[in-house]
Order: sequence, then C-alpha cells, then structure tokens
Amino acid sequence: MKEKLKTASVWTLLLGYLVAVLWIVGGETANVRVDAISVSISDNTNNKFITEADVRQAIEHENLKLIGSLMDSVNIHYLEDLLIHNNKSIKKAEVYRTVYGEIGVRIEQRQPIMRIINPNGDSYYIDANGQVMPLSKKYTAHVIVVNGNLNEPYMDHVGENLLRSRTRAGKSTGELLPDLFRLVRFINSNRFWKAQIEQIYINQKKEIELVPRVGNHTIILGSIDDMDEKFENLKAFYEQGLSKYGWNKYKTINLKFKNQIVCTKRT
Repeated sequence: MKEKLKTASVWTLLLGYLVAVLWIVGGETANVRVDAISVSISDNTNNKFITEADVRQAIEHENLKLIGSLMDSVNIHYLEDLLIHNNKSIKKAEVYRTVYGEIGVRIEQRQPIMRIINPNGDSYYIDANGQVMPLSKKYTAHVIVVNGNLNEPYMDHVGENLLRSRTRAGKSTGELLPDLFRLVRFINSNRFWKAQIEQIYINQKKEIELVPRVGNHTIILGSIDDMDEKFENLKAFYEQGLSKYGWNKYKTINLKFKNQIVCTKRT
C-alpha cells in the first residue's frame, strides 16, 4: 500500500513539474520575437524536388513578415497549409516554435515511383501513395517510365488515390492507372525486377508490355492477372532458358497464357 502511495506521489510531482514548465515556457514565448527561420527537408539526397530556398520564397511571396513579429502571433497551421498548397511536391509540412525565437519548418517530400507519358505529351508522376504528382522543372526522378497507348490526362486524376481504388478498376472502368500502379509497386518490391524493368509500354490492344534493361526483347505481360505467377515463370525462363541460349535470341517473351511462355525468335 505504501509503495502504491509512493508511486502515485512521484507521478503527481512529475505532472506538477511538467505543468509548471509549460506555464513558464508559455509565459516566456509570449514576449519572444522571431529572429530566425530554420528549414529541414527529408530525403534531399535522393530527391531534390524542393529546396530550402523554395520554402523561404513561398513564405516571402505571401508577404509574411515573420522576422521581428511576436512568436505567439505566428499561425503555424496556416504556414503548413500554405506550403503544401503552393508546392505539390510536398507530402507533409510541420511548422513549430522554439523558446529561442526560432520558427522551424520540417518538410517531407513526396516519393514518385513511376512517370506517365501520354501520346499527347501530358506527363506526370505517380507517388508511392498512389497520388498524381506534377513534374518538376528543377529535378527529374529516375523511375519506371510508362508510355504508349495510355490516354490518362493529369487533370483527370488530381485528388484520386490509386492505392484505394478497386482491385480491378482497370477492368471495370477501362482505366489502366490503378493496375499500372500495382504493377510498379510489385516490381519495386523485388530487387531483381526493380533492377531489370526500366519501362512499361501499353500497346494498341491495351496490353501491358515490359522493356528490360538487359536483353534485346520485349516482355508481353498482357494484364496484371496472375502477376505473381507470371513473374515466377519469367524468372525461371531467364535462369533456365536465356542463360543457355543467350539474352538476344528472342524478340518477344509472351506471358499472357496460363502456365506457359510463348516466345518469338529473332529473325
């Protein structure tokens, strides 16, 4: 019983200490003025869609005179919404205050996994969360390119989440993007296929074709039906067939048919 009372007393003291600290900090920041803005951007080694200068410029463009203003007068939620709204490459923006007169900004960039190029020249990215993402004038991501007979304008998919689309949306609506998104995620999840597949092409029959980095052949996938099985068969054919006969022996490797691979030899 005494031990329980002792534990409760310790927690009461800690809670009281925390409340006191928050009260003191709150009182101190009430009269503190902003004298600096710090910006940090995650994953700025692999992706360079946004820079520290872009963040500062977005704030300055709104004529928000943060330096010299009272810390408590800074609307951090407004700043977060402003940054995300002005730059579609930003996945998340976190703005916070410090007791030292500093406004901190943490930026998380969106991660593209595929690039769509339409016959009409319309081009954009799809990110890892299934959201469309505009191209950047300052940076080009090295991701799988999808082109061919794919008429999917950028504006038709703004705000759409392909990750939450119906599993077979491609069949029910005629749109291939949900299927392509799932295909690219599958490819990226496997080290071998991520290194081997560099392009996806949609032929005139709206079938999916894969263009490999190694080997002068085209892989006809057809659709993403039985995708796991198709890639397993292809991997076995690579190991047992192409390794024996050569990577340039065949023009096409057709995976459309159940439990078989149909190849066309190069003439």
